Amino acid sequence: MSDGQVRVTFQPHGRAVFVLKGTKILEAASRCGLTIETPCGGLGTCGKCRVRLSRGACEPTAAERETLPAELLDAGWRLACQATVCQETVIDVPDSSLFAGRPQIVTDADTDDAEVLPAVRKVHVTLAEPSLEDDTPDLLRLQEATGAVKVDLDLLRGLGGRLRASGFAGTAVLSDHHLLDFEPGDTTSECCGVAFDVGTTTVVGSLIDLCTGREIAVETSMNPQVRFGDDVLSRIQHGSTPAGLEELRSAVAEAIDAMIGQLCEQAGLGRDRVYEITLSGNTTMQHLLCGIDPSQLGQVPFVPAFGRSLVIRGVHLGLSAHPGAAAVVFPVIGGFVGGDTVAGILSTRLTELGGPALMVDIGTNGEIVLASDGRLWAASTAAGPAFEGARISCGMRATDGAIEKVVFDDDVRASVIGGAEPIGLCGSALVDATAELLRSGIVTPAGRMLAGDDLPDELSEAIRRRVIVADDDQPAFVLADGNGNAPAVRVTQKDIRELQLATGAMRAGMVLLLRRAGLDVDDLQHVLIAGGFGSFIRRSNAQRIGLLPGGIDHRKILYVGNTSLSGAKWALASTRARLRADDLARKAQHVELSRDANFQMEFAEAMIFPAK
Repeated sequence: MSDGQVRVTFQPHGRAVFVLKGTKILEAASRCGLTIETPCGGLGTCGKCRVRLSRGACEPTAAERETLPAELLDAGWRLACQATVCQETVIDVPDSSLFAGRPQIVTDADTDDAEVLPAVRKVHVTLAEPSLEDDTPDLLRLQEATGAVKVDLDLLRGLGGRLRASGFAGTAVLSDHHLLDFEPGDTTSECCGVAFDVGTTTVVGSLIDLCTGREIAVETSMNPQVRFGDDVLSRIQHGSTPAGLEELRSAVAEAIDAMIGQLCEQAGLGRDRVYEITLSGNTTMQHLLCGIDPSQLGQVPFVPAFGRSLVIRGVHLGLSAHPGAAAVVFPVIGGFVGGDTVAGILSTRLTELGGPALMVDIGTNGEIVLASDGRLWAASTAAGPAFEGARISCGMRATDGAIEKVVFDDDVRASVIGGAEPIGLCGSALVDATAELLRSGIVTPAGRMLAGDDLPDELSEAIRRRVIVADDDQPAFVLADGNGNAPAVRVTQKDIRELQLATGAMRAGMVLLLRRAGLDVDDLQHVLIAGGFGSFIRRSNAQRIGLLPGGIDHRKILYVGNTSLSGAKWALASTRARLRADDLARKAQHVELSRDANFQMEFAEAMIFPAK
C-alpha cells in the first residue's frame, strides 16, 4: 500500500515526510507540522506560499508561470499550493511563507512594523563601586541604571554579594518592573521563554528567543493524562477527588517539565536562561495543570474557576526554569471554550479579517468561533476522539504506520506515515475514506455501508473486492490487506457511525452560531481550519462528509495550523498581544450549545451526510 511514496524534506527545519507522488507541497508541509500562508485559498494567485526546491523540482504549472518571474522558476522556486511532489524532494521554506512565523508573532496589531515586546528584558550595567564619597545603597545604585524595580527578599539577601563578586558589572534581568536576577557578565543575548499548547491528546512546546522573537526549538509529546481517559469528561470525573486531581496535575506537569529540558538541550541552553512560560489549552486542561478542582466543569452550568489570564510562579506548577520565571496561563472565554480558542482568535486576527469569519478547531473537543461586525460568538462541542483515531476499529494516532491519506481510482491508493507498512489509520484517513465511500455509493447519506448485491454496478472489481462482511455480520471496507506482521486495516460500519457523531456535533455547532448572528453559510467570507488535525484534512473531503459547509468556495477555506501554540508564542514575545488576549476573551459571547433548544434537532440532521 505504501508503493509510490517518496521522501520530502523541509529545510531549515530538518523535518521529513513520506507522501504519495502527486501530493501537493502544501499538504506535505502540513504533514510535517508546517503551516504555509495561502491567502488566496490555494489558487496560486497571491504568491505568498513560495518555496524553493533545491532538489526534485517538477515542471512549473501554468499558475506558477503566471505568478512567479522566470528567473525564480529557474532557480527552483515554486508555489506550495500548486507544485506537486514527483520524486525525492528537498524544499527550503522561508520564514515569510509560514503562517504565524516570526513576523506574525511579533507584529503589533496597530502597526505593520515588526517588534518584540516581551515582558522579560535584560540590561547590562556597569556601576560605580561604593566609596566614602558615594555610599548609595546597593539596590538604589542598581535602580539608577535600570529604573525603579521591585525585588523579592530572597534575591535582595544575596544581591550585595553578587554585585561585589562581579565588580559591580553584570546583567540585570527584569520582568514587568521586577528584578528577577543579577547575573555576572553580559548575558543579554541569552534570554528565552517557552510557549506550550497543552492539548487533550498532545503537548507541543516551542523555545523562543525573547531578543528576536525567533523560534529556536520545538518538542512534541503525548499528554500522559490519556491513561486516565481520552476525553475531558473522563478526566473531569477522575480529577474530582484530591488524589485523582493530583495524579492528573503531576502527570502533565512532569511531561511539560521534561519538554523544557529537551528544548534547552536542543538549543545548548541552561534551564536558568528560560525566564517565562506561556501555556494555552482548553478549559479542562488549564484547570488540571494548575491543580484547580474541575468538578464544576462537569456540572450545569459548567462554570470555570477563572476567566482572565493567570500569572503564576513556574515553580508552583512544578516547572524547572529560572527560579523567578513566571508561568502565564491563557484566559478562558467560558464553559469548555478555553485558552486555546483565545490563542486562536489572537493569532489569526479573526476580528480583523473583514466580513463574517468562522474559525473551527477540529479535535476531541471541537471549538467554533464566529466573528462578524466586531462581535464574537464562541462554542465548544464534544466531537469525541474519532478525529484522533480513538474508538475506531483500526484507528491510531498520526504516527509511523498510520494511513493518513486515501484516494480511490480503479483501486485504493494510500499514504502511510513514515513510508512503512500500514498498521492502522488516523483521523485524516478516516475522513478521506468515508468521503470516497460516499462518492462511490458504498456508503449512503444515512451512513449505511452497503455490501454484496446492494453495491453500485459501476464499481471497479478491485474496489468491489474490498467490501467484505466482518465477523459481526456488518459490512467493512478493507484499506490494506494484512500479512504475517500486521493485521488488515479496515473501515467498519461502526467507524462510520462514530464519524457521523463527531461530524454532526461540529456541523450543528456551526449552524447554531450562524443563526445567533443572523447569518447564512453564504455570508461567510473566511473559514479558518485550526488545530493539528485540521491541518491534515482535505477540504473537498471534509465538505463531502459535511464536516465543513459544502457551499463555501475553496478560496475562503484556509488552514491556519496550531493556532493554540501560535497564540502562546505571540503572547510570549509581546505583552501587547497578551493584553489583547484578555480583551478578546472578555469580548467573546460564550454560547452553551447544550442549552440551545434546537441543538438536538440540528445534531440529528447534521449526522446525515450531504447527498453529494
